Amino acid sequence: MKTKKLLAKLADFMHKDRVAQREELERIREVLKKLKKKEQQLREKLEADPDEEERRELMGKLDVVHAQRIKGVERVKEIRDSRREPNADKVPEI
Repeated sequence: MKTKKLLAKLADFMHKDRVAQREELERIREVLKKLKKKEQQLREKLEADPDEEERRELMGKLDVVHAQRIKGVERVKEIRDSRREPNADKVPEI
């Protein structure tokens, strides 16, 4: 194989990685939106002054949803940072 073809294959391979990252970001963003909506609904239910048992249950659910949102946001930041690394897009010199 000639150099031009090899470089084209390498560029294609690297491009697929970025496409996969972009798709993952989109899926995470969709889930984060749904989790945010769910968190708001749980907070509204808490404001309605439920009885003590229901309140504890709602707080537990709210804690889980909030923790998952934080994890999702951290993953989005992680992906963005990896995409911004200056050496991530460069082809290694031989």
